[in-house]
Amino acid sequence: MVKYNLSGKVAIVTGASAGLGEQFCYGLAESGANVVLAARRIELLKKVSAEIEKKYRVTAVPIQTDVRSEADIIGMVDTAVRKFGTVDILVNNAGVAPLKSLVDTTLAEWQQVVEVNLTSAFLASREVARTMIPRKSGCIVSISSTFGFGATTWPLLSYYATKGGLIAMTKALAVELGKHNIRVNAIAPGYFPTDMSIASFRDERVRKTIIEPRTALPMLAENEWIRGALCFLASEDARYITGHTLAVDGGWLAF
Repeated sequence: MVKYNLSGKVAIVTGASAGLGEQFCYGLAESGANVVLAARRIELLKKVSAEIEKKYRVTAVPIQTDVRSEADIIGMVDTAVRKFGTVDILVNNAGVAPLKSLVDTTLAEWQQVVEVNLTSAFLASREVARTMIPRKSGCIVSISSTFGFGATTWPLLSYYATKGGLIAMTKALAVELGKHNIRVNAIAPGYFPTDMSIASFRDERVRKTIIEPRTALPMLAENEWIRGALCFLASEDARYITGHTLAVDGGWLAF
């Protein structure tokens, strides 16, 4: 990966214990940023943090965080500020994707997805904005999905709705925070073989009928290929980009 210059920057990544969140942490660290890793699974966070510090010689701080909890998110940001003095980059990555039909989805199940995928991004963005606004500097990147632009035949209503909501929130925050020199963008990944979606990659029928027909390139994704998009958006090379959602999807949205 081309390394963007993020030396000395401080980044918070939610959903950092595995999947694309883990990849974002590696990418930021490789570019020189110190990283605060937030998720519920503290042992996995400690493992990733140790690997980051050993390989990239930056500081990585694991913080056990339930993103559904306002108190936990406030504590996450407060801990980062106490440790490093500031927050330069926020990555709203935490997400869940329950496969369930509309008529079988309870209100509690719907609300849980909204809390994890959308409300947590609102809360984390609010808290880091309080530290970024006085400094007139900062970058927020929310992880949406190609499913934020349209649905498939899979019953993922709450996921589609919340990922679309992140795209709209990104635009609204970009407009509101732009006067403070805070840039707000989103990334819309396509299919990556994370823990959440690996079963789809291994299911030949799904791969042949859904994933491959919507992949323009002659290969499927590898998880580390997501890193560069985030580091670019967080870097000075993207200083005039805000309110944008960058698809990293192998051409999914081109069809």
